[in-house]
Amino acid sequence: MSAENPEQGFSFTDKRRVDPETGQVRQPQAGSGDTGAAEPSEAQEQAQAAAAGGRLDSDGPEVATGGEPAAETEPAAEQAEAAAQSEGAEQAQGTAQAEAPTASGAETGEGALDPENVSPANDTEAELLDHLKRINAEYAAYRMRSQREQDRAKEAGVASVVEALFPVLDEVRLARENGDVEGPFDTHVTKLFDTLAKLGVTQYGEVGEEFDANIHEALMQQPSDEVETPTVFLVMQPGYMLGERVLRAARVGVQAPAD
Repeated sequence: MSAENPEQGFSFTDKRRVDPETGQVRQPQAGSGDTGAAEPSEAQEQAQAAAAGGRLDSDGPEVATGGEPAAETEPAAEQAEAAAQSEGAEQAQGTAQAEAPTASGAETGEGALDPENVSPANDTEAELLDHLKRINAEYAAYRMRSQREQDRAKEAGVASVVEALFPVLDEVRLARENGDVEGPFDTHVTKLFDTLAKLGVTQYGEVGEEFDANIHEALMQQPSDEVETPTVFLVMQPGYMLGERVLRAARVGVQAPAD
């Protein structure tokens, strides 16, 4: 409203954009000075949509609530269903790809990697397979050689320690034979020989055993009518063996059969 003349009372200008009687959109008057007339308002857009919906003939698409065609909802539903199917396919593909390495790993077990179980398909594969077999054989030989070297090194270490203990072991033996090792000292001596036995060291050389030049060293010999074969009758120093290796031959006196 605008007060153009106070004496004439109140007057107003109808600026409604939609005619309330006909429902048609009014055209803005030229030079009206209304800057907002050029831009359609929300009410004008709704009126235009309602008028357009009323003028649709029977051949047009059905109008849903809010003036939007109902046919537009069907493509949206189809798109949602297609997206769900695509997502399910991607998940199935990912699961298959995740299971593929497991199956492949199961096929490449210990038996599958054995060159003896592989049949070459061409000359190149045959050459590579032969090369792999040679490498496996060389590696097996290397492991065996390394193990033998380790065993020899261990045996040499034990032998060097036992050889250094020969004088002590001889004194202990003589002291035990003379009854000088008693009580707790005898216990210590027993533990010493038990420890040597755990390392594979054995003491040998007893009176009455048959003389063997491979393990005995005869320091004296005398004839005797009481024996039929050379026999040890005196042990001067016992012998020691590490496994099958003689560390020190037993030094003995031998009785030989009389002629």
